[in-house]
Amino acid sequence: MLFGIFLVVVFGAVALVLFRSYARYKLNYWNRRGVEQLPNADLVFGHIKDGVLFRTAPGWHMGVLHNSTINKDAPFVGFYIFHKPCLLLRDPNIIKDVMIRRFDNFTDRHYAGTQQMDSLGMTNLFGLKNPTWKYLRSKITPTLSGNKLRQMLPLLMQTAKTMMNYLKEQTNKSNEQAVIDAQELSYKYTTDATANIALGITVDSFHDPNEYTKFGNDCSSISYTCKGLGLILSLILRNGDNLVNLTGTYISGFESSSNSVSFTLMELAENPEYQDKAREDIERAIKEHGLTYSGFNDMKYLDQCIYESARLHPPVPTVDRLTKEDYEIPGTGVTIKKGTPIFVSLYGMHLDPQFFKQPEIYDPSRFAGGQTVSDAFLPFGLGPRMCPGKQLGMLHAKVVLAMILREYSVTQNPESELVLDSRFMFTAAAESISLRFNKITK
Repeated sequence: MLFGIFLVVVFGAVALVLFRSYARYKLNYWNRRGVEQLPNADLVFGHIKDGVLFRTAPGWHMGVLHNSTINKDAPFVGFYIFHKPCLLLRDPNIIKDVMIRRFDNFTDRHYAGTQQMDSLGMTNLFGLKNPTWKYLRSKITPTLSGNKLRQMLPLLMQTAKTMMNYLKEQTNKSNEQAVIDAQELSYKYTTDATANIALGITVDSFHDPNEYTKFGNDCSSISYTCKGLGLILSLILRNGDNLVNLTGTYISGFESSSNSVSFTLMELAENPEYQDKAREDIERAIKEHGLTYSGFNDMKYLDQCIYESARLHPPVPTVDRLTKEDYEIPGTGVTIKKGTPIFVSLYGMHLDPQFFKQPEIYDPSRFAGGQTVSDAFLPFGLGPRMCPGKQLGMLHAKVVLAMILREYSVTQNPESELVLDSRFMFTAAAESISLRFNKITK
């Protein structure tokens, strides 16, 4: 008996020593290739322990890695996802080379789906691999033209009217003021707008929740929209794979602008002087053009507010690519082997003082006409795989923000504190973005 226990202890000790030797070898890959790598890799998790254990939001954690380099001017740095060697790009010129000039070598995302995957989240324009990705993009791009957006505007306004009726009811209950979760409000709007535009059905998540909106209410953050619409799609489109994939693309795009809405409201609540300027810009544009496509396009200061919010709170905080063939990084002599995942942290780039002065401060004037915007600003991606729905997302966000700010001033709720959700790749609040909506007396 004692001899058996002795053997177990010996074999366990030998296995531990062998594992440590193996892990240290694997976690020294970049050093062996003469590339700076991040320090303090965990023997099991590499550099993603906090993200894997849900201690931090994955996108924010990648930003922490961006800022963990010993050489703050390093154009790229090696790190490890478990024992997998990955490269984090930190230089806008190298990022452009990967995303634009050498795009044929980086057409696929590292975290990508296949044509066979039964997943609404991956079998869409954001998750598919080439050549399926290219085919689907060719189909969806014509649906996002200026003329198509003009046709979508009445549907967005119809959903906005429902939202405004809901806000009116809430503030009437509380003497012209109500505490509202801006994130939930935005998700409800997004759910209804997506059903209206992508599926041609009218739903009302604010007043008349049905089977899929009730399901969505049981989910939090990003999954509110995805799971809710996923349920209704499964109910009415059992054989409509292409339409499901196309709708999945709309969902993903609308989610990004939905988060931009809630975070922009949060920032404007914290900066009332910018909120007042945005409101003036909205009223000026409507006075000149009415509630038209041209009117929303002319809300230039509101654009600035949304862009600055997307800089501080990038809806899709990490861009990833897979190296299909060996790639020599220009001007460095460093060759990246085929199959190496490459990442760009938008939190890292957007909050880097090399690219933005006082990057932690919310300042819409960074995007004023005549200003040179750093190439490090990447909220919509870059190159052929950048978001094709940028204009639709901006229109969506401006419709919601304009309608709200015309009728309400938004102020901070002292009891609310922003904590990022650690369960999702997208940027979202863990609980809520609770704000005070105060009815404007005209």
